[in-house]
Amino acid sequence: MSFLVSLNMANILQAEVTVLGTRTLAIHHFGIDALPLEAKEKDGVAGNSPNEWKKTVLMDEERQLFLLPTYFFGAIKNGGKTVKRGKGNFLADIASTLQVMDDQIYIQNSASQPIKLPDPPQIVEAGTVKNEKLPDSYVEVIGVRNPSTKARNIRYRVVVKPGWRCSFTILWDSVVVDRKSLETAIVNAGTLVGIGDGRGSIGYGRFDVTSFAIL
Repeated sequence: MSFLVSLNMANILQAEVTVLGTRTLAIHHFGIDALPLEAKEKDGVAGNSPNEWKKTVLMDEERQLFLLPTYFFGAIKNGGKTVKRGKGNFLADIASTLQVMDDQIYIQNSASQPIKLPDPPQIVEAGTVKNEKLPDSYVEVIGVRNPSTKARNIRYRVVVKPGWRCSFTILWDSVVVDRKSLETAIVNAGTLVGIGDGRGSIGYGRFDVTSFAIL
């Protein structure tokens, strides 16, 4: 029995992945604070709440920004849809075996330092300031369209400018998904899928894979 277990464990691979953000990363997390159980006093007007970002940002007590492992799990899974396997693809296989091991994935800048949100943060209207003049993180104001009502709303989201970095650890069964196919899925996730908010509408959250190291 122990021999069989050791054979199965030999199939389990672990890798550290490092990515470099090529597009703006927008954090708009839909957590419990987004829909509170009790009614609270509203600020602004309907469709325009300047403090909206406070309910959707992911940051710790020191205001360091982070992402949840589900962000990269979902991106890599959908990246697997672009990797062919016979007449199908790797989406279901990746979903069945992939684990992102980190509880919180901290976002770093080009100097490999954790990115903190300034207090108070700078408020910037989308597209009005060049990236080189922006801080690492700020609150972006952008107009969006509600798909159900067709009404235009104003979104206030914490964003990180291009050049951001993340490192995280993954675990998977190489019999279910071979190493090369999984690496390709991650690369395609960065160029075709992205993470965070605004992925499909304005192409936010795209990244390049700078390291894929088996541990």
